[in-house]
Amino acid sequence: MIAEWFKTRRYADSARQKRNQASLYEFPIKYGIVKRRLRRPTPKISFKIARPIVEVALRSIIRFEIKGRENLPPNGHIIAVFNHLNLIDPPLHIISILPRDSIIMAKEELFYYWPIPIFRILMDSAEAYPVRRRGTLEERQLAMRYAEEVLAKGLVFGIYPEGTRSKAGCLKEAYHGCALVALRTKAPLIPVSILGTEKLRGIGWLTRPKVTITFGKPFTLPPIEGEPTEEKLKELTDFIMGHVAAILPPEYRGRYKTF
Repeated sequence: MIAEWFKTRRYADSARQKRNQASLYEFPIKYGIVKRRLRRPTPKISFKIARPIVEVALRSIIRFEIKGRENLPPNGHIIAVFNHLNLIDPPLHIISILPRDSIIMAKEELFYYWPIPIFRILMDSAEAYPVRRRGTLEERQLAMRYAEEVLAKGLVFGIYPEGTRSKAGCLKEAYHGCALVALRTKAPLIPVSILGTEKLRGIGWLTRPKVTITFGKPFTLPPIEGEPTEEKLKELTDFIMGHVAAILPPEYRGRYKTF
């Protein structure tokens, strides 16, 4: 009986050690390194504390509505494709996806402690990770590998293909990273549009504008033969962004209004 207890204890200690030895990813940013070991954000105490505080704070400055949330599958890997209008979009997107766990890839500026540390605190609580728009090939590959691992764990991976918020309030030309991740992982995608946060500028912060997040229908990329060329990646990126444009009003579609 004692021998069995020791055997069970050794097994538990070994399992705990393996969890603690999960791959450590180090993402370089301008002012240092962001370290991540892939884990679900929602069980974290910091997330449970931050979530209601952030939601109350956001609802005090906006009127928030979520449409089509039933289109998000309750489980399984999926890529959430967002448009981007304001710095507060990531927290709103994370809240809209709950109770599912999501890990988003966001621009490195949101991970600076200076001059506004609140965004870094929120990104750490949500286990988001940074990508440098003009990073090295190795840095971009690292970001892609982490995205693939997120999807392999059956989580929601969130991405902003435009790379930065649109100051014009409409879709800009997107980068090809989203299409590449979808091709490599065979993961389905779901378009998620946001509108209204572009009004949070100047005195717009005092008007409590209505912000609407809409989930479209999931879709998959059409199959391709051989390795994807730059031309094929552009075609697939346009295909993805066309789905995002389809759930936006015409004045928000910008570069993708004809898709």
